[in-house]
Amino acid sequence: MSGNMPFNSHAAWATPRLVGQIEAGRVDRFGSSWVGTPTTPDEQIRIYGRILIARSRDMAINDPYMRGFVRKCRANIIGHGVKLRCLAKKANGKEDGRLNGAVVASWVDWCKAKNCDVTGREGFVRLCLTVTSSLAVDGEAFVHIVQDGPYGIQLQHIDAVRCPHDYDVDENKGTYIRAGIEYDRSDRVIAYYFLSDDSHGSYYGLEGQSYIRVPAENICHVYRQEQAGQKRGFPWATSALYRLKNLKEFEDNAALNARVGAAKMGLVTWDDDAGPERPDDDRAIHFTSEAGTFLELPTGANLEKWDPAFPDQAFGPFIKSGLRAAAAGMGVGYNSLANDLEGVNFSSIRAGMLDERELWKEEQHLVIEQLIEPIFDRFIRLALLSGKVTDGTGYVVPPTKLESILRASSFHPRRWDWVDPKSDVVANQKAMDALIKSPQQVIRERGQNPEDVLDDWASWAKACEARGIPKELMQVAFGEQVKTAVTDEPDNDDE
Repeated sequence: MSGNMPFNSHAAWATPRLVGQIEAGRVDRFGSSWVGTPTTPDEQIRIYGRILIARSRDMAINDPYMRGFVRKCRANIIGHGVKLRCLAKKANGKEDGRLNGAVVASWVDWCKAKNCDVTGREGFVRLCLTVTSSLAVDGEAFVHIVQDGPYGIQLQHIDAVRCPHDYDVDENKGTYIRAGIEYDRSDRVIAYYFLSDDSHGSYYGLEGQSYIRVPAENICHVYRQEQAGQKRGFPWATSALYRLKNLKEFEDNAALNARVGAAKMGLVTWDDDAGPERPDDDRAIHFTSEAGTFLELPTGANLEKWDPAFPDQAFGPFIKSGLRAAAAGMGVGYNSLANDLEGVNFSSIRAGMLDERELWKEEQHLVIEQLIEPIFDRFIRLALLSGKVTDGTGYVVPPTKLESILRASSFHPRRWDWVDPKSDVVANQKAMDALIKSPQQVIRERGQNPEDVLDDWASWAKACEARGIPKELMQVAFGEQVKTAVTDEPDNDDE
């Protein structure tokens, strides 16, 4: 070795020393049970898709926390429905109220069960609620668009399991099938394959089954994509299902143990050379006790109390810890999932509700983008061509207004009142005074249409005037801003 080489130099033949070891990459005996090979979403769907749906459906029926989560999804994502707003304008820049009213009126009429559902049982709001349940439980939903009915379009909700997770076909003539969905070379969806109605059984077996091929333009496939290349959805509670199952069994066993302990059972023991030789002997003692009675035992028999002490004080904290982890995986707050407001103050529940509502908004956007907007696009095209877009007074919107209607139409889901409405109103008022927010923005944040609010105020003013209500009372009803605005004209000398 040269004398000029430093002692701590990394020579080419020196044994490398691992610096800053990554704990998550350990491959020794402590990490041997941890998966070390990444899998593609296609492989995950093929292996676990049907199992996850089966277990998620079981928990949605038998586990109260999972069932409550599904109901919260329905209430917060859809609620009483997603409202359509059409704000098309005329050539002079003014709002075309007649056209907008006709579009909204025709959409509301189509949303009735007799018009939008192939079975005539569910209106569009109810169908969206059912789709939301499928998203939460199955992780995806399929809605078939059928050209039928008074408006030329009706919907059919298809069970997600009917699109088989393990139906794969290698590339053939430029297309391939993965998890029951056909793609072209650009990975664009071409068609969906579903098990036929007359051949699929209660457990959705695949052997010898026939498939129905439906073009992609007639299917709305709604699911949350979380991985690149993911072609099917996973149940929303996937990361929490195993924990919820263990918690349920733990609670069931603890409840059974408590029930047995509350029964105050006892054991009869015998002294040596006394008692029956076998438990089924005629001398075996079996008895039930009643309040205020004393029992006389035979000679040599002794009564020992059996009082199991579980569940103990650790039961509650253990359940709470498990539910916190499950709630984090399901994207909801612990207090909301467990219906537990113990120890909650205004600041903590405010922070939790803010985070949870942002997640609800994300899911609302998912349903609007993948389900409601594509259906409205198909509806308005067919309705305009058939002359169904009318306001009921004889005015029919011409098909030439299609593009302006599509640009001016938007869907607005539900919004939520705050924990302290007074503080919310005061904060919005200060934001408007500081020019941080506009009145329109505040109204939209509450899930309302500014134009509808103005129309309500105008209708109220006309009703008051028609009934001869004095202007002073009207000014009080409209607030101080209106009172100051209704003044005499200023003198010419005033600025």
